[in-house]
Amino acid sequence: MSRPSANATPARLAVVPLMPPQRRDRIVEFLRQHGAVTLQQLAQALDASVSTLRRDLDALEAEGVLDRTHGGALLRQQPYSTFEPEPAAAAELSPREKRAIGRAAAAGLESGQSVIFDSGSTVLEAARAAVDRGLALVAVTNDLAIAQILGRGANIRVHVLGGQLRPGSHTLFGDEVLAAAQRIRADVLLLGAHALSDGWLSETLPEVGAVKRALIQAAAHKRLLIDASKFRPAAFTRVCAVAELDSVLTDDAVAPADVAALRRLGVKVKTVAAA
Repeated sequence: MSRPSANATPARLAVVPLMPPQRRDRIVEFLRQHGAVTLQQLAQALDASVSTLRRDLDALEAEGVLDRTHGGALLRQQPYSTFEPEPAAAAELSPREKRAIGRAAAAGLESGQSVIFDSGSTVLEAARAAVDRGLALVAVTNDLAIAQILGRGANIRVHVLGGQLRPGSHTLFGDEVLAAAQRIRADVLLLGAHALSDGWLSETLPEVGAVKRALIQAAAHKRLLIDASKFRPAAFTRVCAVAELDSVLTDDAVAPADVAALRRLGVKVKTVAAA
């Protein structure tokens, strides 16, 4: 399935002013086609002011249709199990929550540990927080952006699991990554996921799921870092049962029923408040 460029501008959807219900229908139509949209794209396509569109997005978020980002919105229930928004758009979703989760994850690390940093925007925040703490770590990652962040730490030795670069992202996967993961044994894994539902983690690509399974096998302690928006319907391929992990770190917007379900599986759950 083809995806639009993050810089693409949607075709103009209106030539006359629309009533709020009509305008919101057009917004939902565009999101169903593309998954994500910026306020500037909508302003150009709908000939409406940014302040008006912010109110539209707030209303649609309240209805459970979408999730707001800093500069736009993402469709909450994606139309396909293989759909994944552009990395830049995904990084804008729940930024305060991701920073809070990242700081809490880094607070649970200790100097001298070996730590695997899985790919993803929430784990990237944990890497940034670990550098800010000045931790002395042996760090392993399959994410080029995370490797660059970790490389700023004077006391962090960074190992990158080389492989094939996933198009449009910073993630490395493939046989080389899998083979390298089999040769290591780390103290801690900080893991990300596309979705958590019915006790399972899932991903949009089998190749990404395979890497995550290999990283899980390579670590003694496995900690999942996900914001509340990741508690959603399953993606294309299963990664593992959440019961295989030691703990889940998320934000306090997660539904109490989801927390209770994880705890019934014997998984430790910690929620943090967004700063």
